[in-house]
Amino acid sequence: MRKEDPRQMLKALGLVGSIGLNTVVAVAIGLFAGKWVDHYFGTIPFATVSGIILGMLAGLWAAYKRIMDKS
Repeated sequence: MRKEDPRQMLKALGLVGSIGLNTVVAVAIGLFAGKWVDHYFGTIPFATVSGIILGMLAGLWAAYKRIMDKS
């Protein structure tokens, strides 16, 4: 990245921001889906913990795919 090109810096910041937002959204979806399943079946806290873990894995996978597409 050259110093005289601020567009490269903005692109990099946009990439980092979108990766962070995608990860947070994936974890939040896993959390709320897990809480709903726990409430429906009465399995507190197993589905919530599983949903959070699956959300983290989905967020990491999405980040990996986005980074590999950009390189």
